[in-house]
Amino acid sequence: AGAAEAVMVFQQLEEDDMPTSCTTIEEVGSTGVGALTVAFLILVVATVVFLMKANSSGETRKYYYLSTYICGFGALAYFAMLSGQGWTAIAGCRQFFYAHYADWLFCTTPLLILPR
Repeated sequence: AGAAEAVMVFQQLEEDDMPTSCTTIEEVGSTGVGALTVAFLILVVATVVFLMKANSSGETRKYYYLSTYICGFGALAYFAMLSGQGWTAIAGCRQFFYAHYADWLFCTTPLLILPR
C-alpha cells in the first residue's frame, strides 16, 4: 500500500512539472485598473499642458514639443494597457504589459537622449 501511494505521488509530481497552457490568467485587479487610469489621466493632462506651452513659447518651443510627444505616447501606452491591449501571458499565467516597455524603448528613451 505504501509503495503504491509513493508511485502516485511521483506521478503527480511529474504531471505538475509538465508545461501546460494557462486555463486562467491572473489579470490586473481593481487597484491596478485604478493606477492605470490615474497614470493615463496624468499623462493626458501633461500632454495638453505641454502642447499649450509649445504654442505660446519662443526659444524653448522644441523642448515643449518633445515633452508633448513623450507624454502623448506614454498616454497611448497606458490607454492600451487600460483597454486590455498591449499585454501577453507569461510564465505563471500572469499578465506582462509590453506596451509600457515598447513606449520606453521606441519613444521615451530615444527622445530623451536626442542632442539638444
